[in-house]
Amino acid sequence: MVRRLDPADVPLLYPLVRLSFPHLTLREWMRIGRRLARPGARARQGILVAHYGHDRPPCGMATFRRGFDLCSGDTLTSDYIITLSYTRAQTIIDALLPAMETLAREWGCDAMRTITHSKPVAKPYSPVLKLCSSGNITERTVRLDHNTQIVPRG
Repeated sequence: MVRRLDPADVPLLYPLVRLSFPHLTLREWMRIGRRLARPGARARQGILVAHYGHDRPPCGMATFRRGFDLCSGDTLTSDYIITLSYTRAQTIIDALLPAMETLAREWGCDAMRTITHSKPVAKPYSPVLKLCSSGNITERTVRLDHNTQIVPRG
């Protein structure tokens, strides 16, 4: 099950966020999470949250933001996809990606971009936090075909 971030999800996501961003305190995350959970037509960024079921805690998340790219036009970008399970990570990602595509189509985007980090994102002991200072970043952009409909699995 995947849905947009709800204010009630914000504290539940903190253990998941800490996996990739150990430098974020609970207080900092609560401030960021509340901002990203704000509803409204003007919201151009947020988080999609994956759950194994209605009464289960979050098992994955994907940040998203709508922007413009000179090559792709209006693009929905996911900078971070974080999963709680290493063994079921692909299953969680497979649930998040169609939800991102649906959102991209709703917002009239021409493309969807995901960014994958091969190493931990931030080094908390560094004086300047560097994005993937010891790893690689893989970016993948997929142009959306507005003539096809998304068919959910299962």
